[in-house]
Amino acid sequence: MTLDITLRTLTGPGTPALIRMLAGAGVAGSLPTEFPDARDRRVDTLVRLDDGRILHLEWQARADPAMPRRMLWYWLLITEAHPGVPVEQVVIQAGGAAPIAGRLEAPGLSFAYRVVDSRSLDPAPLLASPAVEDNLLAILCGRDHLTPTVRAILARLAPLDERARRDALTRLLILAGLRGVTRQVLEEVRAMPLQVDVESDPYLAGLVDRGRVQGEAAALLRVAERRFGPLPADVRERIAAADPETVEGWLDRVLDAASLEDLLAARPAN
Repeated sequence: MTLDITLRTLTGPGTPALIRMLAGAGVAGSLPTEFPDARDRRVDTLVRLDDGRILHLEWQARADPAMPRRMLWYWLLITEAHPGVPVEQVVIQAGGAAPIAGRLEAPGLSFAYRVVDSRSLDPAPLLASPAVEDNLLAILCGRDHLTPTVRAILARLAPLDERARRDALTRLLILAGLRGVTRQVLEEVRAMPLQVDVESDPYLAGLVDRGRVQGEAAALLRVAERRFGPLPADVRERIAAADPETVEGWLDRVLDAASLEDLLAARPAN
């Protein structure tokens, strides 16, 4: 939930570089993201572009079989609220190894939207943007070593006042957990005069712990998939929900386990 809220609040008119990168047009204004419906549907980001189109943007951390149906439902809600306006839908995959489906096929129905892996996006336009929100999202972009990106983001945060810097760093640590680079961000924070004592701040310290667990779970998923092939959805959910000690135990034996069942089997207490 914290990650969802962070991505949702970062994206929109305050991220002009990201919007232009995805849609090829600038932002003309924001649109309501909630629609009147018994199911209380709310999209992540909805903006009107300066070329007249509407961009609907969703963030997704992992593959979800229900995503195509949800995107179709969002399309129906958006086009009903804004009749006659072209709508472009984009799902940004920010994490997860399994690709997210971008189509829904059924008898008499063919529906598609664009899926973009955040790692395929160039972080340079986001780092060059004057918007801090753009700068923070750069940590989700690029496939190369992230140290230059992290340093560039922190350099943008340094001039902020203490409250704004703490808020930005909080959101950066949340996103870093998604990429599994929380420790790397902390090392760079300690190397710069940002005057933020992460360890003494209970909230930031909690984010660090959660980010570390998320990073270890992501590493476990990658190694397990390379060893045993695509993982069933229930196994992925089990790993994501496991406590830190369990994840660390699985990581310790993932290279020696004979099978996926052997890896996840309960071990007798020492």
